[in-house]
Parts: sequence; C-alpha cells; structure tokens
Amino acid sequence: MKQRFYVFMQCEPGHTYDVGMAIISQKRDYVADVSSVSGHWDLLLRIEIDNRKDVGRELAGALAGLEHVTRTETIVAYPIFDPDDVYFGEDGDP
Repeated sequence: MKQRFYVFMQCEPGHTYDVGMAIISQKRDYVADVSSVSGHWDLLLRIEIDNRKDVGRELAGALAGLEHVTRTETIVAYPIFDPDDVYFGEDGDP
C-alpha cells in the first residue's frame, strides 16, 4: 500500500524553477508531481511511496543536497473518503 505525503518547499528568490527541475531530474518514482504554487510556499511535491519503505530516509534522500531551498514542511495525507467505497444515504451521511 502506498502512503501519500505533501512537501511544501520555500526557495531562495529566483530559484523556484531551478529547484523544481532538480527534483524532477532525480527521476524518483515516488515523486508523483511537483507543482509551482502561490502564497508562503513556492513548490508543492506530491509523494506517493510504498509504506514498507523507510519513508524518512527516502524523503531525506530526495531533498538532501538540493541547493536554494530555504524551508520545507511535510504533511502526511490519510486515505481519502470515496463515496464509491462507502454507502452514503440521500442526505450524504454514511
């Protein structure tokens, strides 16, 4: 089973695209995508990784050595609520 994480990244001014391209060029299969975002963060990585792996080590490996990154925040995402998987009544309540 795969576990999903979102990694928010803040980059030095003028280096957002450099960092995004550096991450993608690593070609790590668990980096599902890298998006440029607005607000306090510059990039958002969607990570989908086999939960049997050492997730901390894998994420650290993906982020280690990246230049121009000033800050990161990682959020764990739990299974989504899918109406196809659960019975929902007419009022939307399970």
